[in-house]
Amino acid sequence: MKKKITLGFLTSIILAGSMPFGGSPVQAESVLEELQKEKEEVESRSGELDSVIEQTDQEMQELDAERQELESNIQALQSRISELTGDLVNQNERLDATNKEIDRLNEQIDRLSVLIEQRNEQLMQQARATQTQWNATNIIHIILSAEDLSDLISRVGIVSQLVSANRSIVEDQIRDQKLVRESEQQVQAEREEVTQVLADMEATREELTAQQTELDNEIMHVAELYQMNEQEKEQFVSEQYALSQQVMTLSSEIETEEERIEEERRLEEQRRREEEERRRAEEEAERQAIAEAARIEAEREAQARREEEERQQAAAERREEEERQQAEAQAAERREEEGRQQAAAERREEEGRQQAAAERREQEERERAAAQRREQEERAAAQRREEERQQAAAQRREQEARERAAAERRAEERRQAEQRAAAERREQEAATASQSNSSSSTSSSQTSTTWSRPASGRLTSPFGYRTHPIFGTRRMHTGIDIAGSGAITATRAGTVRTAGFNRALGYYVDIDHGGGYSSRYAHLTPNLLVSRGQQVSQGQRIGTMGTTGDSTGVHLHFEIHRNGQPVNPLNYVSY
Repeated sequence: MKKKITLGFLTSIILAGSMPFGGSPVQAESVLEELQKEKEEVESRSGELDSVIEQTDQEMQELDAERQELESNIQALQSRISELTGDLVNQNERLDATNKEIDRLNEQIDRLSVLIEQRNEQLMQQARATQTQWNATNIIHIILSAEDLSDLISRVGIVSQLVSANRSIVEDQIRDQKLVRESEQQVQAEREEVTQVLADMEATREELTAQQTELDNEIMHVAELYQMNEQEKEQFVSEQYALSQQVMTLSSEIETEEERIEEERRLEEQRRREEEERRRAEEEAERQAIAEAARIEAEREAQARREEEERQQAAAERREEEERQQAEAQAAERREEEGRQQAAAERREEEGRQQAAAERREQEERERAAAQRREQEERAAAQRREEERQQAAAQRREQEARERAAAERRAEERRQAEQRAAAERREQEAATASQSNSSSSTSSSQTSTTWSRPASGRLTSPFGYRTHPIFGTRRMHTGIDIAGSGAITATRAGTVRTAGFNRALGYYVDIDHGGGYSSRYAHLTPNLLVSRGQQVSQGQRIGTMGTTGDSTGVHLHFEIHRNGQPVNPLNYVSY
């Protein structure tokens, strides 16, 4: 077991102060060196603890292996003890069986001994009787005097053999007695052998038990050592953690001290720079003063030079004026000659410009002619396209007219069928009206077949298939479009089923009129005047005509549904 490591050094390190130091940079560097040295000592101590912890871990592993080996030996001993215990039980059982067998043999030997004595006595009596008075009556008396069945059998055997060999019976009895005693000696020897084996096994078990006790003591000792090493390891780990904390603290202090030293160096450097700048400023001011004096002196010298130069320049100007006048006279002559040459050149340039202008005019004439031809061709092409468009539009109108005619025919057929169905319903209602009470009459009046116009305006698109004005595809128009503006009213009394917004319908309202009928009003302005679940009466205003959703202008898209299927609204309202 290694020596305990004292905590005095750790305590002194942990309790060591870390107050900031001031003073000159030399003193700050000394403090920093001390902190660095202290940090190195703590790190060295931490490294030693690492090696100690590693050694402790190794010892704990060795102790754990030793404990496992001892436990394995204990398990083997326990197995051997269990086997010996089982053998002892078997030997005890065998000893009990041997003792029982010996007891039984002893009982048998005792019975045979008594029986032999009785037989000997009887043989002696028989011999005497045979010698003195042997007859049939005595033989019968011997047989009748038998005490039990075995005695009877014995007497009969004796009587039957007396004639031939009485001595042979005695020898057989002696031999049987000898065999019985030999068997008794053999059983006794076996019992002694079993007893000895049992004693040896008991001694072996006691020895194994002692070994188990010794191994248990060794395991306890190993466990105590393991526990002690575990505690030491925990102590070392705690000490190492404290050292790491101290290292962190010292590192922080070193960093702070370095920052402070760096700040002092920076301030010292700043002071040196300021001193250097001040010195340079003084030198610069001195140089400027010297330069200013030199400049003034130079200006005076320059002024004198300028005055001399001005005098020389005035003389030179007079000479230049004379030369200029002579040059002007010569230049006038040259200009006259150049004017004559320039006039000739201008005449040549004018002739060239006139010729170029004539060529440009010819080119422009050709370009205007080409532009006129292109314009005429474009007008002709546009005219052809317009004629084709008008022709296609005429064909579309004819197609739409045919489709509208077919739709109107179908609508007329449906309207006639609906009118017939309505007539039948009215007849049925009239037949049942006389049998209904006043409340049912009121309800019947509310579900009457009268419908009112939902808005004022003109019909712009009927019910049926058409080419969609936005998407350009042919699809079913499930209502009618009414152009105009103004208020939208309920075409019939009922309950508002929906009042909201849809991407295609815009702001719209659905009203349930009962009896399987409902109406829809789409593309309204956002300010709807009704809400879901509200009861409305016929002609009540529900909104304003607008152009929300998939719409090309202000209008009302109006639908009537019967049993969930759209029907032609013109069969119920007139436009």
